[in-house]
Amino acid sequence: MAKKQESSIRKRLATPIFVFDDYIDYLAAWYGYAKRFRLTQKSFMEMTGAGPQAYFSDILARRKKLSLRHVSGFTAALALSGDTAEFFSLLVQKEHAGLGAEKEQVLKQLSLLREKHLSVLITDANVEYFSSWKYPVVREYVASKGFVKSLREIKHSFLHFSMSLDDIRKTVNKLIQWKMVVVDREREGFIPGPGNGTISYDGMPHAVVNDVKRLFIESSVHAMETLPKDKRHITMAMRGMSRLRYEQFCGKIDELRREFLIGEEQCGDVEYVYGLNVQLYPLMSMNCGDDHEVGDSDYDSAPDTTDTKE
Repeated sequence: MAKKQESSIRKRLATPIFVFDDYIDYLAAWYGYAKRFRLTQKSFMEMTGAGPQAYFSDILARRKKLSLRHVSGFTAALALSGDTAEFFSLLVQKEHAGLGAEKEQVLKQLSLLREKHLSVLITDANVEYFSSWKYPVVREYVASKGFVKSLREIKHSFLHFSMSLDDIRKTVNKLIQWKMVVVDREREGFIPGPGNGTISYDGMPHAVVNDVKRLFIESSVHAMETLPKDKRHITMAMRGMSRLRYEQFCGKIDELRREFLIGEEQCGDVEYVYGLNVQLYPLMSMNCGDDHEVGDSDYDSAPDTTDTKE
């Protein structure tokens, strides 16, 4: 893989490391997305300079620990720097540290870095919940269904993506821990937790919700390719507009979103869990062309005008 392509891929993978307590969980989440862009374990290990592909496989499977001498290579391959690189290094050190003062010091440093960054990212909410699409999607399914008989039922309900039973089990256990899902021991299944209203991403910073954004983008493409038109409503358009017109549309989008979140359906009456993804953003600027300094790149794809009549 060319270095330019590797750099482009890494820029898309801003997985928020400060929500992780385990460096292997972080690596699994990071690579789980990276491989969608055809980044192989072999290519990644070449970027780290830390050894063969099998070493990375052993780390992900928890058969081996990441050696401290390879931490710098991994942070470079993961495009981590500053506090993010230090946080990753501390996560690795935590696994190597013995009991007592050494481990306490590492845990203290991790806590300080996490508090420093998560207090900036988000307050009064569970960052881990918002950092992955798995939690809100599974939670909304349970909340809308009212009663879910088994983990296998959840697995077979996905339309555009998939989760292993082990991943679903871990996700549901987290939701139970957060009291968002409750075990119904009498019926042997799962029910919504108390006060189970819709949780909004309003105000969530991009670094936290990157995984959810990826879900919306990829599932919308899959929906267009696999669902008949009467099962989905996806529309796109492009046009120039003034700042005033843009702000007017933003207000309409916000109102639509509020209306979407105020559902009147009762548990058990819901047929699908729907995703609403409305985006309005600039594609081109009217103010950059005239002042642009001509460079070599301006001629890279220029048409051949040799025979064009003036």
